Amino acid sequence: MIGTVSTLAAALMHPSLRLFSDSYFTARHRFLQAAKARGYAVETALHPLSDQFPAVVATDIVRVGPDTARRVFFISSGLHGTELTTGSGIQLGLLEDENIEAWLPQDTAAVFIHAVNPFGSAAMTRTDENNIDPNRNNRLSFDPLPQNPDYDALHDALCPASWSGPERDAAEARIAAYIAENGFENYSRNVLSGQYGHANGLFYGGTARSWTVANLSDTVARHGAGAERLAIADLHTGLGGYGALEVIRKEVPQGDTGGSPARHFACDVLDDVACPESPIKVILEFGTYPVAHIVDAHRADTWLKFHGDAQTPLGRQIKAHLRDSLFCDDPAWLEAVYTQGISGCRAVLEELTASPR
Repeated sequence: MIGTVSTLAAALMHPSLRLFSDSYFTARHRFLQAAKARGYAVETALHPLSDQFPAVVATDIVRVGPDTARRVFFISSGLHGTELTTGSGIQLGLLEDENIEAWLPQDTAAVFIHAVNPFGSAAMTRTDENNIDPNRNNRLSFDPLPQNPDYDALHDALCPASWSGPERDAAEARIAAYIAENGFENYSRNVLSGQYGHANGLFYGGTARSWTVANLSDTVARHGAGAERLAIADLHTGLGGYGALEVIRKEVPQGDTGGSPARHFACDVLDDVACPESPIKVILEFGTYPVAHIVDAHRADTWLKFHGDAQTPLGRQIKAHLRDSLFCDDPAWLEAVYTQGISGCRAVLEELTASPR
């Protein structure tokens, strides 16, 4: 990780590289220290299973700007735990190096939500404590649950009980046959869209709102109360070209009741706050590796949760591969991500503050 870079090499690198951490616990410590140094108050939402870890596991919230702000800009990291260290580095830079307070008009506040999914961030897994993907869990209703028959047909192959030997070989053959018949684009879309029928599967949306999404909703409701408009920049990694920024704007169709795929992303909690103006919901995705690489890393981690042991050599190998699939320990990647992340956040803020009053 970043700590292994030589002193000489580090001196020649972009200053932003020092902002990235190698784990949730290091990132949390640095985020809290930065808030303290700036004199900002910190709200801490302790995760119910924090005592299962060697140190505190929590979502931390820092508000910069007036309590009565007419515009509120949320900057969130770690919705998917494997992506926390990238988002945290950008948040730390906004607090330490970029001085976001100087960007804010008098009627605007910025709210940093660090480690939206603290359990996944601490355990180095995409999901929460119940294998729920928070970005598939924010539904207005879980009755009825969406169906994904293509995923159902492939579930046993995507999540085999054995990660080696004939059963794994048969699983890979089934996936390859599906791709040959339907194309890789359909495979990736059907897998990534999420599913609600297999609690031990990939991209599982759950059957009720999770602690992670409920806590995010509560945070947004409290800090957004009384504002005229809200915006969010939700920081992610994994989609897009290596080191490239992909901006995903979320719009909910008028009259949506939670039945469409548009309403399951966590950032849609902004729609639940009564404001005169529509919210700005932006996901900033920073590319790492091809989709097949990312899906297979999550497949291995899902196998590890339900059939393996993280404290074995194979378990440690799977976790390291997952970490490296979503966070690239490459100075060029980190510099590109940081630069684009700061620019992306600033663009969202400028859109928020330029909106009609």
